[in-house]
Amino acid sequence: MQLIECSHHLSERQRSNMLFQGEVLLFRGVPALFTLIDYADRLLKKHLGDIDPTTVQKHLDEADYLTLMGSAQHEFRTAKQPKTLFFEALRQVGVDPNTTYWDHFPLRAVPCGQSHRGGRCGWVDVHRDSWGSTIDAQLNWWAPIYPLEPERSMAFYPDYWHQPLANDTATWSIDEYIRQRNLLPNQELKVPYSSVPLPIEPVDDSNVCPVMLEPGDLLCFSSAHLHASMPNTTDRTRFSVEMRTVNINEVLAGNGAPNVDNAGPKPMYQWFRRISDNSSLQSDMEVCMSSTAR
Repeated sequence: MQLIECSHHLSERQRSNMLFQGEVLLFRGVPALFTLIDYADRLLKKHLGDIDPTTVQKHLDEADYLTLMGSAQHEFRTAKQPKTLFFEALRQVGVDPNTTYWDHFPLRAVPCGQSHRGGRCGWVDVHRDSWGSTIDAQLNWWAPIYPLEPERSMAFYPDYWHQPLANDTATWSIDEYIRQRNLLPNQELKVPYSSVPLPIEPVDDSNVCPVMLEPGDLLCFSSAHLHASMPNTTDRTRFSVEMRTVNINEVLAGNGAPNVDNAGPKPMYQWFRRISDNSSLQSDMEVCMSSTAR
């Protein structure tokens, strides 16, 4: 795995050629992200109080923290402005909104220590995002809101790019996760069923690679890369935003990262909507395939 710093935007083909070979791209100082960071900072302080959001965990008990964080994350997730700003950031690095589809855009929090976890507050264990979607052409985009430390960033496991890892993709179900989440009295509680497929064998972390980037930088990698949140052993909460995208031309051309261990039953195209007009990737794929078959 090579981390390639980019000072300018790349075409869809240039970007995909590198990502589907296992490279990771880092776009430095994307203008729209600075505006998004300011928006996220103001939103967090609106809900959490006028205090550094990375240290507010120390001032609230777990229940209050999760309730307030849940309200902040809900507003972020349902507001139009943060998505618009992130779409602009993607455009600034070369993403075509007319051929690119996205799934969701959460504000993530990884509290420090072992407490104050639940809902969208907590670290994510080792996984490939493509395990859930079964789309080899899927990409991940990730950006921090506040400065990072290696112990509260995210990390890659490059040895597993070509090496299979036993996992539960054959039996994991997004429908079961949603069913169990809907049974909870509030969305801040931890769901007992994993939100993503997970390994079922030990992971060799001898070559784990934490990544470091600054607020305003944008990380892009193939969803087939094995990665995880770093367990936050610092004294500050990590905040970040993320999005997964699929370019329809790459899917139709059969391009994508190698599938070394995914036993998912079918691609989840229905999760994705086009950036430009919100049309469904599932529907647009059906139209394209129907036209090709004529």
